[in-house]
Amino acid sequence: MIKKSLLKKLSLVLVGATLLGTVAVGCSNSKSTTADSDKKVTLKLALWGEGDYKYLSETNKLADAYKKDHPNVTIEIEHIAPKEYDNTMKIRNSANQLPDVFPIRQAQLSLYGDVMVPLNDLEATKNNIYANETKIKGNVIGIPQAAFNEFVFYNKNIFKEYNLQVPKTWDEFLKVCQTIKDGNKYIPLLIGGKDGWPDYPFNEYMPMLEAGDGQYYNKMATMDAPFTKGQPFYNAYEKIQKLYDAKVCGDDPLGYGWDQERAMFVAGKGAMMAAGSWYKDDYDQNGGKDENLGVFLLPTRNTTSDPFYTTAMTEFFWGIPKTCKNQKEAKEFLEWFFSSDYYAQFVGSLKQKPTVKGVKYNDKFFAQAFEGLDVKPITVFYDENFNKIMNSMKFDVKSIGQQQMAGKTSLDSIMNNLNAQWKKARSNQ
Repeated sequence: MIKKSLLKKLSLVLVGATLLGTVAVGCSNSKSTTADSDKKVTLKLALWGEGDYKYLSETNKLADAYKKDHPNVTIEIEHIAPKEYDNTMKIRNSANQLPDVFPIRQAQLSLYGDVMVPLNDLEATKNNIYANETKIKGNVIGIPQAAFNEFVFYNKNIFKEYNLQVPKTWDEFLKVCQTIKDGNKYIPLLIGGKDGWPDYPFNEYMPMLEAGDGQYYNKMATMDAPFTKGQPFYNAYEKIQKLYDAKVCGDDPLGYGWDQERAMFVAGKGAMMAAGSWYKDDYDQNGGKDENLGVFLLPTRNTTSDPFYTTAMTEFFWGIPKTCKNQKEAKEFLEWFFSSDYYAQFVGSLKQKPTVKGVKYNDKFFAQAFEGLDVKPITVFYDENFNKIMNSMKFDVKSIGQQQMAGKTSLDSIMNNLNAQWKKARSNQ
């Protein structure tokens, strides 16, 4: 009896000890999880977009929205002037002082290939339409926030005055420009040549449209003489030269820049201007009236039976540098940002085309440009090999556009010079 009693007591003690041990372990895990979720973290974000910054910091505060789901995380947003952004990030990268999360311009992506955290496995990456098309060294280092199509914005009243229809081919576009020029009342096409960059819809994108390939510049990086007559680049620039030679961009296309151009367009002094979908918000903020504004896709094709290509440019590539001390929290932020209702509200407010699958795009205004056309979008992307050659020879299509506008050098001379520089730059890689 004594032996059985002792065994029973020992059994009860062991069971109790096991239960206590289980409770202790459970408490320990609970405390660890709680401690981890209660860890106070500050994530520093930087960006260049002025409209983006206003929305994120004032209209619908990102820091407040994120804190509702992640009370332990504080978001600090820094705005850097667009013209200073790229250089500022380069300097901070050299000093290992990059923000925890920041967007990279597509043109700068290849410069950050070795310093960014790969984002291949994030759900935000998998749900993004363009992320896997814009890899650097096999990795997604930035998730694109928005996509932009390029358009020609036009004054409906001027088109009506001259009984003009939206052009569907390059020759029709030239004819529209010439008709307005002959009327001697309006500048047919505002180009902002003084600043250089506003000519990008023509000088940067038309070679891709001619080739029907958004990565044509990357193919050029495998060629010694991509500027030879008969190649897409030359053919596109031959069309552009006809446009500039027609003097439809005003008496002094290099005499005014972007700010003057957009003011003249809103004031009704110019009939057309080419820009991305982002310009619509700019137009509205400058007092433009929607009833006067129309939009169409730049028709670079030769005949109406040819494919109608248009570019899709992705931008604002959000990434995390390897120097970030809170990479787990930074990844959680990107997952939340691209999957939450906040993202849909954000891009919708800024009239940006979303890159996330399933997020609807309110494109009632831009839909008119696609009506009746079998449009074939091509995704613009510049890889590392192209960027190396571009930087080596300081290849700048926008300044070449300015050279064409000036009309002092023949197209063949420009192209031959580019071929020589390109071949030399390739041999030095």
